Amino acid sequence: MAPIREVRATPGDAVREGQLLAVIESNENLRTYSIESPISGVVTERDANAGEQTAGRRLFTIMDTTSVWAELSIFPGDREHIAIGTEVTVAPATGGASFDGLVSFIDVFAAPDQSVAARVVLENGDGTLRPGMYLTAEAKIASSQAPLAVRREALQTFRDFDVVYARVGDEYEVRMLELGRASGGWVEVLGGLEPGAVYVAENSYVLKADIEKDGATHDH
Repeated sequence: MAPIREVRATPGDAVREGQLLAVIESNENLRTYSIESPISGVVTERDANAGEQTAGRRLFTIMDTTSVWAELSIFPGDREHIAIGTEVTVAPATGGASFDGLVSFIDVFAAPDQSVAARVVLENGDGTLRPGMYLTAEAKIASSQAPLAVRREALQTFRDFDVVYARVGDEYEVRMLELGRASGGWVEVLGGLEPGAVYVAENSYVLKADIEKDGATHDH
């Protein structure tokens, strides 16, 4: 055992490799010794206070959060589509920036709910992802080329058709679309819109409301 003379780090502090964390004193020769951080990271636990004895216990826990593990649950219906190396996009469950990574580990044992744990290593240099937070994940299980696609939020329903509002000069015209596959925020267009056409992608519902209002006025 040795008495703790100084403590210079507290949970939540970002520390550098070699940074002074505490000073202890030897009971044998009364010399002082520095306890330095072995890595750069964040202090997550501290069990050291000035005046206490070290008592052979762990005084600090430091975590390097620049690279984190995302622990995911794969359910039986998806298991056959996920393998080591599968591309995954992960985002905080409450919303925010997404992160891309690869599946690096899949457990051989199933949990009581029959899900299987998988792990994705993510770069986290800005500290956005915090240990213990809930995440959502999407796995890329196949890919194909779509010659033409529109953003999902641009689509509106007009007279039982899926449409977008294309700009023609200073006006907007309804384009009735034949749609194909959908993925993420995009929907494939099989017909009804030419490549390079400019269409309303955001707040298209506002234009729809104006058009329907004008139609109702004219009908009256």
